[in-house]
Amino acid sequence: MDSREAWQYDGEGLKTEVLDLARARHQMQSRMVVMITEMFTRDTLGGKGFRAIAQWLHLSTNLEIGECSQLVGLARLFMLEPVVGQSFHDGDIDALKARQVAHFCQHPPKNMSLADVEKAREILLTLASKKVTDCDSVRAAIRRIQKQYGNRADGVPAGEDSELNEFYASRGLYGRVSVKGDLDAVNGARLIALLSALSAPTPEKDGVKDERTPALRRADGFCEMLRRYEAAGLGPVEGGVKPHLTITATAKDMTDLQALKDMLPSTEELGYAITNWAGPISLDTARMLACDCEVTRILLDGNGVPLNHGMKARLASVPQRRALTVRDGGCAFPGCGTPPGWCDAHHLIHWLDDGPTDLDNLILLCGHHHRMMHHTEWRVDIGDDRKTRFYPPMSVDPYQVPAPGNTPPTAA
Repeated sequence: MDSREAWQYDGEGLKTEVLDLARARHQMQSRMVVMITEMFTRDTLGGKGFRAIAQWLHLSTNLEIGECSQLVGLARLFMLEPVVGQSFHDGDIDALKARQVAHFCQHPPKNMSLADVEKAREILLTLASKKVTDCDSVRAAIRRIQKQYGNRADGVPAGEDSELNEFYASRGLYGRVSVKGDLDAVNGARLIALLSALSAPTPEKDGVKDERTPALRRADGFCEMLRRYEAAGLGPVEGGVKPHLTITATAKDMTDLQALKDMLPSTEELGYAITNWAGPISLDTARMLACDCEVTRILLDGNGVPLNHGMKARLASVPQRRALTVRDGGCAFPGCGTPPGWCDAHHLIHWLDDGPTDLDNLILLCGHHHRMMHHTEWRVDIGDDRKTRFYPPMSVDPYQVPAPGNTPPTAA
């Protein structure tokens, strides 16, 4: 590699430089995984308030939390699978294929002997090291090995082994959500059967054929299945609240009537609404959802923070938890991404010390940060703007400079 500008290279020089950069990128990634592995052996984050190395890396860089988690996951796997890790560090295989091989070796068929696992590891590493091999090829080889060993020790066929099931739902661009998974034969057949009727072509009344692609029909069917499940009220309680979609928007935004807008002169218009999981949605969609739902009204102050819903009970009520979700968006600790349904409502002044159960004395905290606030010298309060501020102990920051707590966009 050298410092010449891209336009100064000829065709061969450009190709050589790109290959050199690819090797350098792999070496840097390898070095980072080695350093993260070393961090696991030491208490490098002790008292810093971070729940995990991935969270610290995310907040200390501009890397997305997903990429940070992948790097940390690699380090963990290589600690368990040093042979695969060495192949990665030597540059024989890339990170994605290394993850596939290491994960299989840690989760082989239950009736596979240790000697067979070692042999399979060798075969997979040889396959993965070939330049023409992609992740699909490695995945196919793993499936062949699993099929060869057939049933589990308890007689369950590999195709029906629910312990091999995987399902991922992750946020992408524009608040969209990507879904992928791998289900056993029984649950896979159940899903396909449910989707079949919901995703069938539906001609228009005038006989015009359904122009939707098969993929779009299946997506529509899946969304309809979710809607029916939600409408039936069959979902479990999470964080004290039944599954629901929280839409946050201003009063001005939610009306088209100018007369009503004029009655709310101090209310700023955001121009969008926020959902509790996916992010921003258009106002038209928010208004559509408001036409066919049960609405919980949460009044916001001039800073976009919910007003008090004071209660005499120790536990936060359902309306209070919804208001906390609007204000904190999840765990309020800086940089923590734990969603609101997995958080506790923490009293700033403890209930036993006559602390009231109202919004100015409550914040949402995940289990890790809830325990940390009770058992360490970290402190938190709510400022004049009614937003959370966290104060580190002197061992972390001698000046104890407060850090603002998490706030969703509408509370900023």
